[in-house]
Amino acid sequence: MKILDRYILFKFLSTFVFIIGLLIGITVVIDLSEKIDNLIEHEAGFWTTLSEYYIYFIPYITALLGPFFVLVAVIFFTSQLAERSEIIAILNSGTNFYRLLIPYGMGAILLAAVLGISNHYLVPFSNKKRIEFERKYVSRGVSDLRFSFHRMIGPGTFIYVENYKPSERSGFRFSLERFSNQKLQTKLKAERIEWLPQENKWRLHDVFLRQIMQEKEFHREAATADSVFSFTPDDFTFTESVKEVMTTPELDLFITLLNKSGQSDSIYYQIERHRRSASAFSVLIMTLIGLSVASRKVRGGLGWHLVLGIGLSALYEIIMKFSTTFSANAGLPAIMGVWIPNFVYLIMAIGLLLRAPK
Repeated sequence: MKILDRYILFKFLSTFVFIIGLLIGITVVIDLSEKIDNLIEHEAGFWTTLSEYYIYFIPYITALLGPFFVLVAVIFFTSQLAERSEIIAILNSGTNFYRLLIPYGMGAILLAAVLGISNHYLVPFSNKKRIEFERKYVSRGVSDLRFSFHRMIGPGTFIYVENYKPSERSGFRFSLERFSNQKLQTKLKAERIEWLPQENKWRLHDVFLRQIMQEKEFHREAATADSVFSFTPDDFTFTESVKEVMTTPELDLFITLLNKSGQSDSIYYQIERHRRSASAFSVLIMTLIGLSVASRKVRGGLGWHLVLGIGLSALYEIIMKFSTTFSANAGLPAIMGVWIPNFVYLIMAIGLLLRAPK
């Protein structure tokens, strides 16, 4: 590795760490200001909040905004190099502009690999801890209607509730499925489910039970039935976050079992599955865009480059929202819906790179 490569790579990574520290600090202050009343009300102390929430919140928000952090970092230090005419000096020394892609690429690949591993394995663990804290200290007393609740309550055991009302501790169109070797063994369905607080168990109405044993099926029906499950009403809080707490292998298995059981909303979990890889790959694209935009010395310098970078990040998110909405509601395959913004921005990055000063 040449001195130039080490210099640019060091500037890349050190600026990225600086940007993360700065923006994470701002994000934590904003998040704390929104939750401070709930934390005081539920007597969550400073150390408890720090050790049980923010230590897990930081990986979550870093992974969520990782590509944006990379773009800002690349624009920030590259614009400084251009402003000090360092890029002009490098090019005048006989170094080809595309030669600069080597240290930038090394930094981008390193950060993309870290983000990819985090998205698939580390962030789901931190999300689980973060959401547990929010359920305990922030979200108690939530009474709005929750839709399409899925959860794995044990190895190969999944529950589904079409909608659930926390204030009444009851839900409609409940089902419980048990799988063994990815084959359905038991399916329990109920039109309505309600919690009996004095008895600490659930009452099911209009019950239908299907069991498969030794290639034979057995069916049973009942008007009502009481049962004890390994979940309680508290587990129905933050139902929309269930996909965020699964590692990718768990998510793949969950999607497979959802498809086998005929559930129609596995598309939301497929979107999350592909988003984790697409987000990591976008780091490479954002690096190319940042280099192409900020390497040109312009009037307004760093300020103009940062405005442009933030605008490009916002546009990326808008395109992502549109494409994933088409996947969720219009039949577009999940992998296409998630990767369309990357394809669009890759074309943009190549165009900007070709137009960059050389």
